[in-house]
Amino acid sequence: MASKASKEIMKEINEKLLLRAIYESDGIDRASLAKMTGLSPATVTKVVGDLIEIGLVEETGVADSTGGRKPILLNVRPGKSCVLGLKIGVGYLDYSLTDLSGSVLASERKLMENTVPEEVVSATGEILAKWSDLIGERLLGIGIAVSGIVDSLRGVVKNSFLLDWKDVPIARMISAGCAAKTFVMNDVDSFALAQFWKGNVDNHKNCVFITLGIGIGGAVAIDGKLHLTGAGSGEFGHMTIEHNGNLCTCGSRGCLEAHASFEALARKLFSITASNELKELYSSVRATETSEIHFLKRALEIDRASAESVFDQYATDIGIALKNLVNIFAPDYVLIGGEALEFSALFLEKSIDYAKKNAFSSLADAVKFDTDRIGEKAWTLGCIYRVIESELFTVGK
Repeated sequence: MASKASKEIMKEINEKLLLRAIYESDGIDRASLAKMTGLSPATVTKVVGDLIEIGLVEETGVADSTGGRKPILLNVRPGKSCVLGLKIGVGYLDYSLTDLSGSVLASERKLMENTVPEEVVSATGEILAKWSDLIGERLLGIGIAVSGIVDSLRGVVKNSFLLDWKDVPIARMISAGCAAKTFVMNDVDSFALAQFWKGNVDNHKNCVFITLGIGIGGAVAIDGKLHLTGAGSGEFGHMTIEHNGNLCTCGSRGCLEAHASFEALARKLFSITASNELKELYSSVRATETSEIHFLKRALEIDRASAESVFDQYATDIGIALKNLVNIFAPDYVLIGGEALEFSALFLEKSIDYAKKNAFSSLADAVKFDTDRIGEKAWTLGCIYRVIESELFTVGK
C-alpha cells in the first residue's frame, strides 16, 4: 500500500514539474523537457501523453531540426480553464476573467458606496452568473487582491485600514457563496507577482515595488522570489517621514501615507487654495480613488500654482521613501506603480532624483528605477497567477 501511494506521489510530482516547465516556456519539445527536468525520456513521454489526453497540454508546432525529425513543440492549452480575479478597492470592485495564459476574456468595474464583505460576496456571485456562458465548467478558482495585512494561508484579511476590515474570512465567504476555490493576497503582493509574470522585471533578483494612490503599499522580492510573511512586511506607507506629523488611519503619526495619500494631497490643496470653486468641490470628495483623482485633476485646471506646490512637496515625500527603501534593501530594481502615475509629470523625476542624490554612498547607482506598464489589470493578474500556480503546479492540490 505504501509503495502504491509513493508511486502516486511521484507521478504527481513529475506531472507538476513538467507542467510548470511547459507553462513557463514558449513552446518546448519532449527531449528538451527531459534535459531540463532530469526525467527520463520515457517518463516525459508518458506524462506528457497523459496531459495531452486530459486536454491540459497540446502540440502546437515544430522546432528547427538539428538532424532527423523536427521536434514537436508543446504548450499548455490556455482555454482548458479560466480564473476570476478580483481587486477590492476603496469604493470599487475590479473583476477580470482570464484564460490560463492571462488573456482577459471579460472585465468589469463595480462602483460601491461602502465596500463591505457581504456586498463583495453578493457582487461576485452576480459577476459569475453574468459570465456563466464564458466560464461554463472551466473555473479553476478565484483570486482576490485586497489592501492591508492578509493571512493568505487562511484567506483572512487581518486588518485593512483603508477598507475598515478586521479579521474578515473573505476567502471562506466567497468560496461558500460561489462554490469555487478562493485565494487571497495583499494587493501589492498581487501587483508585484503580476510584474514577474507579465511585466518587465526580467532577470532582476532583488526588487522593491511601491504603489502610490489612495493608499501607499509595497512588496519586496529577494533572490527573485516575493518575500511573503503574512505579517504586513510591505507596509511602506507606514514608514515615518515626519515626527509627530499627520494622524494616520493606522493610529500612528507622521506616516508616509498620512502625508502623501490622495486624501492628504486633497486636504493640503483645500488648506492653501484661495479658489472658492475648489473649496466647494473639496466638500464632495468621498475618500474614493475616483473622487480624489477627479479633485486633483480639477485643481490643476482651477488653481495650478497651488496644485503644483502640493505636488512639489509630494515629490520630496516620495523621494524620501525611495531613498529609505534603497538604503534598507539595496535593490537592483525599483518599480513604481499605482494611480498616482496619472500625475507622474509633476513628481516622478524629482522623486527619483532625490533618492539617487541622498541614498547612502553609491547604493542608488546600480538601481534601475522603472514604472508599471501593465496598468490596472496588474492588481488582478497577480492573484490570478496565484490560483494557477497553486492548482496546476503545487503538489497535493
